[in-house]
Amino acid sequence: MPPKRCPECGRFLSNELVSRLAEERLPCPRCETPLSADAVAGGDPSSGAARSGGDDGSIRPPDLDPHDVRDDGDEVLAGWDVGADAAEVASWADDRRPLPIDTIVVALGMAIGAAAGAILPERRRVIGAMLGAVAGAVTAGASRRLWELRG
Repeated sequence: MPPKRCPECGRFLSNELVSRLAEERLPCPRCETPLSADAVAGGDPSSGAARSGGDDGSIRPPDLDPHDVRDDGDEVLAGWDVGADAAEVASWADDRRPLPIDTIVVALGMAIGAAAGAILPERRRVIGAMLGAVAGAVTAGASRRLWELRG
């Protein structure tokens, strides 16, 4: 069952107001038209909705003027990027390739890790060397990034 509406302005009426209409006549909260239980039950709510700018399929009560709701003055993200100059913002988008020194550091880390993995007394020296190379590369790469962030 659809909610009851004022036959004059089309405003949706609360269940509490509709139940109180059985006892007494009350004014519409929007247009102050005196309402009774018979008028609300037998009224044509589509006529009021058409006058207020809504349609029968609308679920939003037509209490607010659409121009007030769509006010462009309250921009939610206004000022979020204040303080950053254009050069700084442009530097964020730079696609900087790693320096050759980064590649050298990671390659040396791999070599040292592979040598350390192969020297350890393991039954499988190849697996030790591969794991050492991976660990050396990760450690060298992370160290290089931390070094760049520091300076």
